[in-house]
Amino acid sequence: MGIWCIITTALAVFSIGAVWYWQGKYRERELSEISSMLECILDGRELPERRADQETLLSKITHQLFRLQSMTKGYHARLEQDRDSIKNLITEIAHQMRTPLANIETYLDFLQDEDLSREEQKSYLKAVMLSEKKIHFLAESFIKMSRLEHRIIQIHPLDTDLLLTLSEAVSQAEEKARRRGLQICTRFPETLFHPHDADWLGEAVFNLLDNAVKYSLPGSGGEILLGAEQNEMFVRIWVSDHGTGIEEGDEARVFQRFYRGSNAGKTEGFGLGLYLTREIVLLHGGFVKLKRQEDGTCVEIYLGYCSHPLGAPVTVSSPF
Repeated sequence: MGIWCIITTALAVFSIGAVWYWQGKYRERELSEISSMLECILDGRELPERRADQETLLSKITHQLFRLQSMTKGYHARLEQDRDSIKNLITEIAHQMRTPLANIETYLDFLQDEDLSREEQKSYLKAVMLSEKKIHFLAESFIKMSRLEHRIIQIHPLDTDLLLTLSEAVSQAEEKARRRGLQICTRFPETLFHPHDADWLGEAVFNLLDNAVKYSLPGSGGEILLGAEQNEMFVRIWVSDHGTGIEEGDEARVFQRFYRGSNAGKTEGFGLGLYLTREIVLLHGGFVKLKRQEDGTCVEIYLGYCSHPLGAPVTVSSPF
């Protein structure tokens, strides 16, 4: 009886030892596979395909590593995109700044001439001031553009009087319109309340009015129409002019940064107004649409009804 107990105990110990041994070998193989997959991720190589088996811990870890690799690839792709965007922006800034800076340098050299007449001095100083204003405008626009593109602007929608916001935009643009012999007319309902950020949406509408003024024929006595209407689905704001218009096919391209339509000619501008307007409206949860007319253009802003709490900031964080 005693010897059978010894044999049984020995077999049990052997069996347990064998199980531990093979489990250790299995875990070692699993850890080796996990290590190899981590090396693939670190080296930027694709993970090898594996049979999906949700019953094992290795399968779950493998699935998580595939997700990690996908997230890492997306992160690097966004880094490359951001790097290219910064390079393009620097190139665009340099291109846009080059002309006014060259003008300032040229006219300052002219002003060093002691034999200049009073009229020439005034003319050159005026040219320097004009170039300085362009640089100031570009710098301010670049700051706004960067904040919009990196989604660090906070929109605070309040259910306030939208007609007041539109009227203030008109007051900012009407002096320039008057100097060009133009009149800004409005077509508003009696009341119009809609959640919006008055400062930013007002700037978006002002950009549309300013564009309409710039591209209307000076001294023509023409009218620029700013209208608004509301229904159960959205609020529509539009600016219609009788200016030079745009060529067919430019309807979407004019919203690109620094793009100017082929009809722009020598009209002042840098191709930023419509771009900034679109970005501001997008942050309000809306969209902008441009339509060609027989004698001009009509730009429309559509604002839907979103679920953001009133007064709460609407921010889209930068992924970096």
